[in-house]
Amino acid sequence: MSEDTQDRFDVVIIGAGPAGLTAGMYAARQGLATAIVAGEVGGQAAWAGEIENYMGWQMVSGPELISRFREHARQFGVTCFEGALVNAIVPTGEVFEVYTREGHRLEARTVIIATGRAPNRLAVPGERELVGRGVSYCATCDAAFFRDADVAVVGPGESAADAALELATLGARVTVVTGKPLRAPRALVERVVAAKTISIREGLKVVSIEGSVTAGERRVSGLTVLDTATGTSETLPVSGVFIETGSIPVSEFTGGLLEMNDRGEIVTDKAGATSAPGIYAAGDVTDTPGKQIIIAAGEGARAAIAAARDLKRR
Repeated sequence: MSEDTQDRFDVVIIGAGPAGLTAGMYAARQGLATAIVAGEVGGQAAWAGEIENYMGWQMVSGPELISRFREHARQFGVTCFEGALVNAIVPTGEVFEVYTREGHRLEARTVIIATGRAPNRLAVPGERELVGRGVSYCATCDAAFFRDADVAVVGPGESAADAALELATLGARVTVVTGKPLRAPRALVERVVAAKTISIREGLKVVSIEGSVTAGERRVSGLTVLDTATGTSETLPVSGVFIETGSIPVSEFTGGLLEMNDRGEIVTDKAGATSAPGIYAAGDVTDTPGKQIIIAAGEGARAAIAAARDLKRR
């Protein structure tokens, strides 16, 4: 992507994960002056250790896939304001003014929001260092790598129950770690309890995620937990830790400008348009189900095409 040399654009895309980068490439390819504004390039995909469900790749690391996305956008001259965080979008006549915390002020004829989601992290030692090396925030994405393995699912709710069942279906031996009784629909809890390869450990607090070095690569080797009732700690021998404590759509800067659902996701129509004319959204920040890289990329392309048509109509 090119350096930031101007402040007026046809399209400003907020976010540089798969949705934002794809939207940037599609918009620029249609001859639109396009900018991407993002704190960092890649989003959650950049943390993925191995990806085997993106079409055209039997196996690719998250950083490599994002590097290819980034290079593709660069080829079409997308301007990138990397390291900049948007804090306001202000409609002004026929344009939108996009402000960043770093002092940038960009004018955009259309805006595409593709800021994704931020997982609720445990903030314990070993978590950040082992993301993509046994620590995962997406069972749908990574469960297949843990067939017949011992794993832990951390979380108190429905997503933790779903993850446990998905992993157990693939033959994993699952320990659900939660501080409170599992909160999920009764039928779902009954399925978890009935599963022979799932055990539920309540009243536990995660202390740290342990790692070991094998063939020069660090991988998860255990999960250290504290029994809050007795004060005793133990380390569960697991090779995977799935953190299912929820996630937050990164859209706080919209400031009531757009319609949101009860989960804080931006509501969009089938073209990616939001409730505010001229503003589109794509990827995990939206109410579209299926939070996957390939879906986010497709939504980014769709939003860019819709934005281009919008500009042509004007």
